[in-house]
Amino acid sequence: MKVLVTGATGFIGRQLTLALANAGHEVKALCRNTDHPYLIKHPNIEPVLGNILYKQSLARAMDSCEQVYHTAAMAKMWCRNTDDYHETNVTGTQNVLEVAKTCKVQKLVYTSTCGVWGPTIKHPMTETDPRITGFPIAYERTKYLAELEVQSFVKQGLPVVIVNPSRVYGEGPITDSNTVGKMVSGYLKGKWRIIPGNGEQVANYAFLDDVVAGHIAAMDKGITGERYILGGHDISFNDFFKTLQQVSGKQLSMIRIPLKAIEIYSRLEWLKTRLTGLSPVFLPEFAERLKYDQKYCSSKAVTHLGYTITPFVEGLQKTVNYLKESKNNVFEIKDRRNEDNESLLGDHKTNQLCSN
Repeated sequence: MKVLVTGATGFIGRQLTLALANAGHEVKALCRNTDHPYLIKHPNIEPVLGNILYKQSLARAMDSCEQVYHTAAMAKMWCRNTDDYHETNVTGTQNVLEVAKTCKVQKLVYTSTCGVWGPTIKHPMTETDPRITGFPIAYERTKYLAELEVQSFVKQGLPVVIVNPSRVYGEGPITDSNTVGKMVSGYLKGKWRIIPGNGEQVANYAFLDDVVAGHIAAMDKGITGERYILGGHDISFNDFFKTLQQVSGKQLSMIRIPLKAIEIYSRLEWLKTRLTGLSPVFLPEFAERLKYDQKYCSSKAVTHLGYTITPFVEGLQKTVNYLKESKNNVFEIKDRRNEDNESLLGDHKTNQLCSN
């Protein structure tokens, strides 16, 4: 079967293309650079030059494809042009949906995020729960708007299923969307020593292999128009680093930074950006997010899709092993270049993104 994957060089997209190729599918990997170092080389993977902002290139890529996985997104914490989030995440998704309808694609899986539900107060969020706050974070807002576009096309007869990964971690390159990887890599290098507040804030961590399998299961078994949370375990910062110390064998003393100090720092960064145009390390909307938990329930995916959740200690062990083994490869080289522009505090803050 011919399958198109957008965002094929992203953290989820690249692993998804490999899984599909290994399953015997002919995979078209849409990317803006066919020589991208993160693009996996495989006899069943065909790199296709294109951009979701240009329908012509999408039509060429989607030609003869029966299935489409749309994983491409703008997931950065900050963009100089704030319209980039809407252009990529909303307009780009609309383009993919329009071309898929024209090409009579049999089924499409859209990769959204648990960020569309945002923070939680007490119980883990499910697919039917309403959001309890506004949308101060552009990524979450535009992914929510993209979901509305999906539902609009579903009403027009396009078979689309939505999957909502939580905070994804696993064996893969250190990319903008692999925020947990940045955190683990920083800790292994001895550069990540910070826990925000009292460390009791909880986030949901989903292992990459589970999320990829969840995408494929959504294509096979997902019901058109439905959303499926592809999550993992709800883990506090304290438990995260306790487990990381255990599986890595590296014992670092951690520094607790009061949330108020983080908030002040984020406001200074915001002011710096307003005055100089320089990229901020952290922003107030992310500092505010640290006051809340992010708990999500994957029972619907487990029941309907056969979704499985890898134990956190097992998934983190595999992640640590991967990063240790690949410390000299291109992924880590890129990471070291970025470190020159990140303070210890800033390195921690960047990883509080709720990109997935």
